[in-house]
Amino acid sequence: MTTNDPGHINNLDRSQIDALKGLWLLFDKSFRNSDKPIDPAFEAEIFLASGYDNPDMILLRWLRAKKWDIQSAYRQFFDTIKWRQEWRVNDLVAKGELDLCYEEIQSGKSYFTGPDKAGRPINYVSVKDHIKGQFSAESTEKLTIFTMETGRKLLQPPHESVTVIFDMTGFGLKNMDYPHLKFLINLLQNYYPESFSLGLIINAPWVFNGCWYIIKPWLDPVVESKIHFINNLNDLAQFIDPSVLPKQLNGTQAEFKYIPPTDEDIEMLNTFRNDQLGKLKAEEAHRNVVQKYLKITERWIHGDDTVEILEERKQATKELRDAYEQLVPYVSTRTHYHRTGAIQEPIFDIVYRRIKENLEK
Repeated sequence: MTTNDPGHINNLDRSQIDALKGLWLLFDKSFRNSDKPIDPAFEAEIFLASGYDNPDMILLRWLRAKKWDIQSAYRQFFDTIKWRQEWRVNDLVAKGELDLCYEEIQSGKSYFTGPDKAGRPINYVSVKDHIKGQFSAESTEKLTIFTMETGRKLLQPPHESVTVIFDMTGFGLKNMDYPHLKFLINLLQNYYPESFSLGLIINAPWVFNGCWYIIKPWLDPVVESKIHFINNLNDLAQFIDPSVLPKQLNGTQAEFKYIPPTDEDIEMLNTFRNDQLGKLKAEEAHRNVVQKYLKITERWIHGDDTVEILEERKQATKELRDAYEQLVPYVSTRTHYHRTGAIQEPIFDIVYRRIKENLEK
């Protein structure tokens, strides 16, 4: 799925634009409701969850997932924001890999590679390396959520979703973790909708047939339609080049080796966390741009479709992204993928140097 596909930001028909406006209108009523005003922290959470993305793109995910039912999309989006607050997703992202179990990351049970032939990031899952009960359920759930958040930074325009490989080589019943699989499916279908483009289940043994019989009813038909079983590795080449596949799948990629945070990463993190004034300024600047964006969007949803207002919205969207970028070092950390060069976020170095220069004055 890309931004150019039907129903996506660059390819909307009139009814879809009206649905997007209708969803924004519901949010506008919630933001401006004087009798029961929305919690400012809730509003902030919405735009932090949007991150670098155009907020329209985020809302369109829920509209597509809910078959363009505005009320249903609205309820699910609000449920998502509540879930993010309950799970403290922002805290997890801010602490980064330091808050995860290193041994579990190092297991190589789940990591990113790619891209596939369509240009999407690949989340490679080695199912045999997930042993139910080896790590606590909370630890594995945190790693899964962090993986979902990291995957968003690996996306390159125009792509909006990732490919997932479930490598079933060596699978046994000790690897079958139904509670965690339910958790993963719930994430994909309810809290990160439209983020899953293609699922390739490779080398599934006969014993998995019974497991699939249990799992299949949990899947939305749209999600199920994106899953393909592959037992002939030659068929994998139509989706993915061998250069980004592990050797056990006839690929040439080196074995996954996790690179933990460096001394420089830790120094950066401490510097950002100690710069409370810088964080407050970045947060205030982001809030101001959010309010500007909402005011322009309010005019748009109430019928102002002039070229001028569309250009203003486009500019406000860019300003929103720029303001969020300045906030990034204070609300997130560098990851393994920053250290390998797969994620390029120079803002960490830029803000770090700025802080150091100010301290030296």
